[in-house]
Amino acid sequence: MHCELLPEIESMSSLSPEEWTRYLHEHIPVSRAMAITVLTAKPDEAVIQLPLTENLNHRETAFGGSISTAGILVCWLLFNIRMREMNESPRLVVRNSNTSFLKPIADSFTATCRFDDAAAWAQFLKMYQKKGRGKLSLTSELSSAGECCATHSGEFVALRHD
Repeated sequence: MHCELLPEIESMSSLSPEEWTRYLHEHIPVSRAMAITVLTAKPDEAVIQLPLTENLNHRETAFGGSISTAGILVCWLLFNIRMREMNESPRLVVRNSNTSFLKPIADSFTATCRFDDAAAWAQFLKMYQKKGRGKLSLTSELSSAGECCATHSGEFVALRHD
């Protein structure tokens, strides 16, 4: 996934979950089609919610593509928030992605990405500041009815605009 900020948006570090939802719907159209709502948008945690109705498969459970996309998107969102906190607006792309499906999702669901690995962040920043690009591994958990139903792990790359 790739998304750049519009020049008229100066600081996104303090956007509310509602503002992030609008941003995603405008700049990443699949998020609108999936009816994604941002519930939490902080540098150490991002949470999005998805209704089942817009993400159904032929078995009336959540479509695997929606689950994978939600896992990627919540990690991308958290990475974006962290970069905005530093007043950086790089291109953020997913380099690789893996989703493990643990059980069917038969109701609305959330995707959560938490990150508090100071050493990994310091290593990322060192490379980003030195080379204008850096990679960061992030994971997310997809839950429904209080149970973990899938996990996502991915490697994301930040590319500085020079």
